[in-house]
Amino acid sequence: MPTFRFDESKFRAVSFLPSSNRAFVDSCIASDAGRICVSQVSERTIRIAEPEARDFKAQQLGSPELVTGDYRVQLLPHIRVTRGGVTIFEEWEPDDRLVRGANRTWVDPLFLDVKPTESWLNYRTIVTGKVTCADGRVCSSFTVSLRPGEPLYGLGEHFGHINKRGGEFITWAADAPSTPNYATYVPVPFIWSPRGWGLLVNTYSPVYFDLGKSSYDRLLIMVRGPLDLYLFLGSPKEILAELYRLTGTPKAPPPKWSYGFWQSKCAYYSQDEVLSVARELRSRGYPADVIHIDPPWEGNWKKYRCDTIDLEWDTSAFPDPKGLVDELHRMGFRLSLWMNPYIEPGTRLWARLEKYMVKSKLGGLATPAADCQRREGAGIVDLTDPEGFRAFKEALKDLVLPYADVIKADYGEAVPEEADFRNGMSGEEAHNYYPLLYMKAVYEATVEAKGYGIVWGRSGSTGVWAYPLNWGGDVPSSWEGLRQAIRGLLSYHASGAFFGSFDVGGFIGRPSDELYLRFLQAGVTVSHVRAHGVTDREPWKYSPKETLAALKLRYRLLPYLYSESWRSVEERVPLVRPLPLEHPDDPNVYDIDDEFYLGSSLLVAPIVEEGQRGRGVYLPEGRWIDYFTGREYEGGRWVTISYDSLDRFPLLVKEGSVIPLLGVEVDHVPDGRFSPVEFHAFKVTEADYPYYDDGVRATVRCRGGTCSAEGMPADVKYTFVYHG
Repeated sequence: MPTFRFDESKFRAVSFLPSSNRAFVDSCIASDAGRICVSQVSERTIRIAEPEARDFKAQQLGSPELVTGDYRVQLLPHIRVTRGGVTIFEEWEPDDRLVRGANRTWVDPLFLDVKPTESWLNYRTIVTGKVTCADGRVCSSFTVSLRPGEPLYGLGEHFGHINKRGGEFITWAADAPSTPNYATYVPVPFIWSPRGWGLLVNTYSPVYFDLGKSSYDRLLIMVRGPLDLYLFLGSPKEILAELYRLTGTPKAPPPKWSYGFWQSKCAYYSQDEVLSVARELRSRGYPADVIHIDPPWEGNWKKYRCDTIDLEWDTSAFPDPKGLVDELHRMGFRLSLWMNPYIEPGTRLWARLEKYMVKSKLGGLATPAADCQRREGAGIVDLTDPEGFRAFKEALKDLVLPYADVIKADYGEAVPEEADFRNGMSGEEAHNYYPLLYMKAVYEATVEAKGYGIVWGRSGSTGVWAYPLNWGGDVPSSWEGLRQAIRGLLSYHASGAFFGSFDVGGFIGRPSDELYLRFLQAGVTVSHVRAHGVTDREPWKYSPKETLAALKLRYRLLPYLYSESWRSVEERVPLVRPLPLEHPDDPNVYDIDDEFYLGSSLLVAPIVEEGQRGRGVYLPEGRWIDYFTGREYEGGRWVTISYDSLDRFPLLVKEGSVIPLLGVEVDHVPDGRFSPVEFHAFKVTEADYPYYDDGVRATVRCRGGTCSAEGMPADVKYTFVYHG
């Protein structure tokens, strides 16, 4: 159900005033286009903003130069950051801005047929300054010099190439997924470079990024209103740490049971069908922990056939909701229930929340800019209003969370332009902000009702990672869809996400046996794994021997996954890591978007092409050990890894690693701490591996090839297994 797209022409320039004739005045950069000031937020973060930017207080500088740690920030003649004499970051200016007449003028493609009225308009290259956009509003521009081959990462969840260099994007949340353009469920106006810098645009309004598309050596940012940026300095992990300092992080990983397998499809239509699927999983020996019910759990779905909500059970199809929940819990399952934020008129839920709904500047209430929800005249609770936010949470706690162990928070990307929010934001300004508030509300309601934090969300924006987790929406059931799912996940994690997932099998269509298996193998090696789609997604219906092996691998890895998840939260680093995040100085990894680290020690290279039993894998520096065969490889090169059977795929362990594995087969995630645990030491001589579990902060110490555990509780049984 695609929502309306942002009109790209709004960012077409009709006139441009560059920040020329710069001078250092009153601690700021003064120019023909006004003033830009700086403030030191931390040793590695500089805020660059116009004085009228929200909550901005300029730092009083005695000279146009700032020294912070190892970095020297020069403000004139343009912003430039050096470290040890090496330029890390530099504002872009073309040669003939510095030496007039050296080159011919270049007409920026963002200009339409603009007739120059002043002599300076003959020079039509957009640098830092002020732009009159095509809709008549004043925009601010900022430009950065890009080095040859310099890659760029971030911008949220995007399904195209993870390296955004050469692309063009607008940060705009939309229900139009799986495309290499700017359409995304989770836009984040944040980018970083392995060269040692990152930029966060401090707004939820749409931001235009030209990342070397019109001029390969220039990054251009255009934003509504005054310029307001955070410049981060350091390695990619240090840059993310600074991002998290501003935006927040999860206080804990999602609950332990959520790391098990989630079974779902669109949709299970009755209580009998749900219980039948749960019993079949158990009788066939498939480990699983969560059963999900999509819209048909609500009577509203049968009545209107529209994705609006009333949060009331359809008791004709689900006659005993409490009995359903009790029976699922007895079998070791948790229940996930679907919802979205679009409320059906005439329902009890509408009557309860109507006074908190978003108003429209056109009169009456705002309706979602999305297909049948607009036709129905659905309402949207104003989550910028503290009372509306509280009332929305209370409704979830009263109507959904007595049954659901977790809520799937679908949609949220359809705030219309005419919306008028109580905090003063327009529909455009709040369009990307609303999904963040929506995920926060569902997450907090779950914490208050259940004592743990989790939301299975689709939309979001800057900071949504503090309320885990998001899945990658409606990718197609195709090999292209599998590759899109992985790229979207890696792009999202490169933008700040800690945890994430995607639909195993793809959402739209029916996968072949081989495609479902390859989806599942990729899914069991990210933080959370759920099978979902418009056709059957039960694993025994697709190569049962191989799908069972994939799920048994997942449950074997649970102690490693959960330990590394706690470590990610405490060390402030994503659980799934694109290779450039770990190896910023290795140009060989810059364009790899189908390999990733799972935690600190496992390298995953899913098989993403039909009919293949293996693939080429780039191994970073060091030595690597095949998890399945024990074969060893030297890193710093490409290798081809193949297998005789479909149940294996490239999964490699970094030499010198300790991998905790579950020492017993289970059909669902056990309550309490993992036990027994096998600590597998892969050619370890000396190592200190931090091991985490609920209430556990232990250390596995290996010296001279022999390991021991310190701080392990008495109720945890463990052994050591040595490889090589």
